[in-house]
Amino acid sequence: MTPKIETLLDQVNQTFPGTVMVRVGDEEDGTLRLDRAKQSALASRLLIEVPDKTEADFVIGNELVRLLLSLNGIVPQIFFGLTFEDEGLDGQLVNIATRLHRSVLHAISFNELAKQGFLTKQTAQAYQAGIDDELDPEKDGVDEQHLFRLLTMLDAAVFAGTMKKHGLKDEAKAMQEQNQRTYPAAFAAAEALSEPILSADLTDARAIRKAIVKVFDGLDEILLKAELPTVNAKQYVTLTPVLSDRQLNGPVKNLFEVFHSEMTDFASKEKAYVGLGKQDKQNTFVIAPPKELGDRPKFFKELYELPVRELLEKLALPYILRQ
Repeated sequence: MTPKIETLLDQVNQTFPGTVMVRVGDEEDGTLRLDRAKQSALASRLLIEVPDKTEADFVIGNELVRLLLSLNGIVPQIFFGLTFEDEGLDGQLVNIATRLHRSVLHAISFNELAKQGFLTKQTAQAYQAGIDDELDPEKDGVDEQHLFRLLTMLDAAVFAGTMKKHGLKDEAKAMQEQNQRTYPAAFAAAEALSEPILSADLTDARAIRKAIVKVFDGLDEILLKAELPTVNAKQYVTLTPVLSDRQLNGPVKNLFEVFHSEMTDFASKEKAYVGLGKQDKQNTFVIAPPKELGDRPKFFKELYELPVRELLEKLALPYILRQ
């Protein structure tokens, strides 16, 4: 572990409620795969383990920066309070939504790592090698691997965008040209999907949230055009709101509409009601009404009059105060 990573680890440990430790394995296959990093918790300890030492500082640094972002409450987080009562389908949707959210976070973490000198030509080469190790080349455009390639290409677009900002324009261009040749349909879709991420002010929590919502929306538009099933992450995924004091103190009815969902509330096992933002139609909370139908009119009337802050605290949902 280099001194820079040790400094970053110390910074995390100043905020983390416990101890974060890092372990790197002895393998070295020349490919950079961010998904190799695994986190495991034991009591107050968190272990970040990377089995392969190829560009291990970048992989560890990425985990540490993302951990800092979550600890500092800068980035809206995602939660999964709904289920289709189909473990396989739920697992797919959670994986897809998590990867979309992670790509937005990577626009922040990659940039921070580049500023600290962790993003080099060698890093870029290992990153591309990881892509080519993970994906099969496209043969007939949209096939059963299209979504998987698209999610990988989205992250690659964020990586290339970061390289361009930090003196690696030629390497970024070479990476994009190679991916365009090898994965043309997924590459084109990912370039469009990455636009709201790369153009957002990712120092502002509200702008980060808007980028996440746009990516959720954009993926469904791409999948519809490709005649593939949509993810509908805007309803399935609960996303941390970014609100002003005035909004937090105002009634729920000012900001949200509560809809009956065909999905099930994971906690109550009842058909769920979802609070969607009036402006962006994004799931902000999931709520279970009384089982007795006769009690529901009063429940919803009181819910709509409840201050937003009180509702979120009652549901134990975090929120970010807008600056």
